[in-house]
Amino acid sequence: MEKCYKGKARDLYNLDNDTLVMVATDRISVHTSLPYNVKSKRIVLNKLSEFWFEKYKNIIQNHMITTDLNEMPLFFRKENFKNRCMKVKKLKMFRVECIVRGYLAGSCYEKYAKNQTFCGITLPENLKLSQKLEQPIFTPTTKEDNGNDNEITYLEFESIVGKTYAKQIKDTCIAIYRDAHKFLLNKGIILADTKMEFGIDDNNQLVLADELLTPDCSRFWLKNSYQLGKEQTSFDREELKNYIEKNRWQGIDVTNNIPVEILDRIHLKYLEIYKIITNKEL
Repeated sequence: MEKCYKGKARDLYNLDNDTLVMVATDRISVHTSLPYNVKSKRIVLNKLSEFWFEKYKNIIQNHMITTDLNEMPLFFRKENFKNRCMKVKKLKMFRVECIVRGYLAGSCYEKYAKNQTFCGITLPENLKLSQKLEQPIFTPTTKEDNGNDNEITYLEFESIVGKTYAKQIKDTCIAIYRDAHKFLLNKGIILADTKMEFGIDDNNQLVLADELLTPDCSRFWLKNSYQLGKEQTSFDREELKNYIEKNRWQGIDVTNNIPVEILDRIHLKYLEIYKIITNKEL
């Protein structure tokens, strides 16, 4: 069976007119794919998405059909595919990334520091790095093949997906973020922000797709060490992002020279956040 698509972290295999198999990998990326793997990442991505899709299926339908290998073609019933495959519905995907931010961090903080706005949203004065926002904000971006996604305003978002879908997507993203934030606080984790993707099915119904609330698409912070005005202890790729961006500012390309210690720490963080969220170990 041949791949029909290779993404940054997942491969897609075409089954029939209605379904695909999405296979998570250990590939790591920061904007674009890097020539490195993070051990066990594929299982964490697949199993965490499964956990959250199941939890929020009452809010919106999602593309997951099953993760049971016995319900997939023989090609996938092998040890190397165990716990990393998801059979999903085919959708017409919107070429946007739908981001909800509850705290001032990352590119949002950088833009705020310059002109107090982000994605057309004017934020209050004198906010500090990592500060909790009064209300979560919806900050969509384009989805570019080269990874250089661009922030867009809500009006621009509406022009891409249509007014009806735009409102449904925004409302859904904020509802999931709010509930997940509360759920994770009780486990000692702050959900700073997260990204979601959507498509429509053959009946033009909105469907949540790709992944959900994984370390690849979310900032998870340790609640007990949270300090306003500072970078936070995270359970995602933030250390790798910071390392690459710090060197790029100095004109140094380190994408082919990532210290193995950083990759090892990411591996342990992915395992830990999986255990915290699901109360299970891989």
